Amino acid sequence: MRNIIGQAVSGSDFFERPQIIQKIHRALRNGNQVYLSAPRRVGKTSIMNYLQDNPETNQHYVYAITQSIDTTSTFYQEIARQVLESPSFGKLTKASETLKKITKNLLQHITIKVSIPFVELSTEKGQAINFQIELEKLLEELDLEGGKLIIMVDEFTETLDNILIKDGKQEARRFLQTFRELMHNRKLTHKVQFLLTGSIGLQPLVKKLEGSDLINQLLVIDIPPLTEDEACSLFRRLIQADGIEITDETIRSILQKIDWLMPFHVQLLVQEVIDVFESLGNPIDEGKAKQAFEQVFHQRNRIYFEQYYERLKKRLEPGSEYNFVHEVLNRVAQTDSLEKAIVHDLAVKNNFSASYKATMESLQYDGYLHETADNQGYRFNSSILKTWWKKYVS
Repeated sequence: MRNIIGQAVSGSDFFERPQIIQKIHRALRNGNQVYLSAPRRVGKTSIMNYLQDNPETNQHYVYAITQSIDTTSTFYQEIARQVLESPSFGKLTKASETLKKITKNLLQHITIKVSIPFVELSTEKGQAINFQIELEKLLEELDLEGGKLIIMVDEFTETLDNILIKDGKQEARRFLQTFRELMHNRKLTHKVQFLLTGSIGLQPLVKKLEGSDLINQLLVIDIPPLTEDEACSLFRRLIQADGIEITDETIRSILQKIDWLMPFHVQLLVQEVIDVFESLGNPIDEGKAKQAFEQVFHQRNRIYFEQYYERLKKRLEPGSEYNFVHEVLNRVAQTDSLEKAIVHDLAVKNNFSASYKATMESLQYDGYLHETADNQGYRFNSSILKTWWKKYVS
């Protein structure tokens, strides 16, 4: 297993978590529309890669990432593109005249990377089309011979948030409404399902739109951090090829420093353990392991954490909301936990008391904070993120 940091992986580089895979397969077999909920760096895209590489019988997967898309039309255009380029579509043998017509109409507006046997590609540009309607027609006409087409949309919530920022609440609600209608199309429910992901919490975002009824058809599956045993196993597999001598006790000791066992954080720690090993050799004892942990916060690793700050600047309303969140995170970084009463006082101070609870909920869904065991305060999810924030931001 290679230690590939900051990228989705597949094949032998994927660390399988059977319980999560089984839960997703079960949900799909039961006909659910699924939403995978987890912050960034937990491995959602890698899970999608695994599902696509290991389909169950009669499953056909299509993958699309829509993180940069900010209009409803472009969203449906991209989904149509990925369906047309998928191996499942290219192998169709029962191409009706209607399907040929719909496909040709789409091809006049979409540049694709593959050829479609039953349609001659043309550079002729047709009249403007509604990609939402044409995609729906395309899916209705597909003959999968009893199989299921599972369309995986990575960073669906980013798209929703982009539309909200660009065109406002009304257009974001319209986007959700059209997507709900697509999922409820009775001509499709027996053969097309959606598997969505989001690093931005979908529930708090939808609350802003007053549209919780527009997502109640989704079965939400949370992807938790690694257990300590899983993290130890991943750690061992990542160092296997390097001949590093380190005891299980030492591994568990440094993993406890991470606090929130995201695969990405384990990978970053392993990278620094390998660096210490190459400099100082075996064995990796407690002292060397501590040095490796401290190196995680080296300037060279800032690129991996800057996104946490950049996302706040992008997503939060300038002024009161941004100032409130920045002050909350600064205060949490300086202490073990921050009492909810103090959070309320900070909201009042920043003229943000009317909607601060929804923002705090978003910070939890997005992987920054979690509630303390007694539900009286907030802590950083990750000691790594906390230390980085304290060192480079606050």
